[in-house]
Amino acid sequence: MASAYVVAPIKAAQVERAYCLIDAAGYDIGLDAWRRICAAALARKYPSPFVEEIAVAENSLGYVKGIAILHVRHHERLGRYLSVPVFVIASAGDTRGVCGALLRYLSAMAFDRHCGAIHVASLAPDRWPVANGSCDEEPDGIVIPLR
Repeated sequence: MASAYVVAPIKAAQVERAYCLIDAAGYDIGLDAWRRICAAALARKYPSPFVEEIAVAENSLGYVKGIAILHVRHHERLGRYLSVPVFVIASAGDTRGVCGALLRYLSAMAFDRHCGAIHVASLAPDRWPVANGSCDEEPDGIVIPLR
């Protein structure tokens, strides 16, 4: 199925535009800190299932419409799962399309990393993910089983 959005790991040219979504969602992270997080993601030469990845959904005009931060984790109840502590969409007319494109990407990443579920955390602007790509608390939000 064709999509109006391209979802892929963040590129250097998208860092500033993606920050606009993070800021609009109310996350308490400054632009310099965001640039450092993105620089670490961009510096990786090879993808790894165990490090944080930033995925961006961009429309055909180059506007960033969605962003997700993902990381593989393990939980005694969930087993190996794809943790998505940040999932932000900004679209006035096609929220469903942006969300669908991001979720398809997340599903592909979860299958590729042999995860049994995707956990999308509740929006909590006062709780930015810690360095390992997760929040320090018990998983909240929604769990999407994949198998």
